[in-house]
Amino acid sequence: MTRLPFLANRRLRITLLALMVLLTLVAAAVTHLANVERQSAARLDFSRSPWAIAATEVETLRYGQALELLAYGRRSPEVIEEARRRFDTTWSRVDILKTGPEGRPLLRLPGYPETLAAFDKTLQEQEGLIDRLEAATPEELHAAHKAIDAIIPRLRDAFLMMLTDANYNGLRTSAAHDLLEGRLSFLLTALGSLVVLLFLLLMSEIREARRLLRQSDAMVAVLRDREAELARLHAEATDAQQRAEDANRAKTVFLAHVSHELRTPLHSILGFSETINRESFGPIQPPRYAEYVQYIHQSAEHLSTLVEDLLSLSRIEAKEYTLNEARQDLGAPCRFAADLLRAKAEEAQVTLVLKEPEGPRRVIYAEQRAMRQSVLNLLNNAIKFTPKGGTVTLAWGLNDAGAPQISVTDTGIGISSDDQRVIFDPFFQVDNGLTRQHIGAGLGLPLVKSLMELHGGSVTVQSAPGQGSCFTLTLPKDRLI
Repeated sequence: MTRLPFLANRRLRITLLALMVLLTLVAAAVTHLANVERQSAARLDFSRSPWAIAATEVETLRYGQALELLAYGRRSPEVIEEARRRFDTTWSRVDILKTGPEGRPLLRLPGYPETLAAFDKTLQEQEGLIDRLEAATPEELHAAHKAIDAIIPRLRDAFLMMLTDANYNGLRTSAAHDLLEGRLSFLLTALGSLVVLLFLLLMSEIREARRLLRQSDAMVAVLRDREAELARLHAEATDAQQRAEDANRAKTVFLAHVSHELRTPLHSILGFSETINRESFGPIQPPRYAEYVQYIHQSAEHLSTLVEDLLSLSRIEAKEYTLNEARQDLGAPCRFAADLLRAKAEEAQVTLVLKEPEGPRRVIYAEQRAMRQSVLNLLNNAIKFTPKGGTVTLAWGLNDAGAPQISVTDTGIGISSDDQRVIFDPFFQVDNGLTRQHIGAGLGLPLVKSLMELHGGSVTVQSAPGQGSCFTLTLPKDRLI
């Protein structure tokens, strides 16, 4: 048996075989679709289709009558509501005409799809008028009524045409046959075009592959050059990262040293100012100096807190902070912070509420100082940014996942969504908008976040401007004893 010359190419044989398989699959799919279409056309039930059109015509007439009443000055609320209700009913009837009363397509009459499209477009154009009927002018209402009246004869023609159609009572229509034949012709034409296109694409791919093979050596050389360039850039990036880490480490060491050096004179200032304020060695003369000494003591306390926060953050960043963990009651840091800041809350005329949880006492394994500092910072901020007469609630317990958590909720000024993304950055401060002024360096929340992360936990916030804030400290479940 003589083999055809063009079949000597193995790739070509495989391609032709694949095309034949594809042709068989597509032919099977086309046959299946044709059978489905024939069965669907044979099962079409048009027994309720004319009356669906008739019902739509009646609703359209009622809607047009309501528009006409409004156009002639009858603007009562009842007539306006009737017009809107008729508009909605008419539009729903149009949707039924598109799909049929039972979800089946209606008879494909000549001009019927165009009638529905025009009807739908008219209702869409009048939707804005329906929303403002109270302010609509008579001219607009007359124009809307005229547009609706133009649709009614077309609906009546479709109704009469359907009643007189020879293919009525559930038989397949000639339009269904024509549509089916058109779809089959389109599918067969598309199939032939697909086969030719696939063959041309295959030939093009073969030529392109040969061209790429000829250029492979040049491409390999380019890739080698790119690899060398990437290696150089990687080395530069590694060096830059190392320099950045060295600079950050130097900054951390500098802050730690500065903070340590400031603590000694601060202790002296605090001690001496407190001694003078107590008048341990006699009365202060003149009396105005007593006020100045109190200011000095308050400023020194604030500076001491700032130095302690800087020192803690520096130790955490330098990874030199070691947790001294121990068993403790989950509510212990909350009671400690409340006792310490209750006087401040009373001075600010803010109600401080402790919400004791029901059930057994919860014990956690964490550092006492870190937990106290975190709750103190959150509670201090809540009191600071809550106006007079507000409430700050401190609660603790287990969340829905069974993890221990502590929440501080206030009725203060709230935090915008933009500020919530940066409030845990060092030195960021929210503009409180209150009449009383508060000092702060913006280190409290970053310190809380760092301490919680050391425990494997997190701090989250839920807030909105003018609606207060809720900060929540969440510890891992494995820290619950």
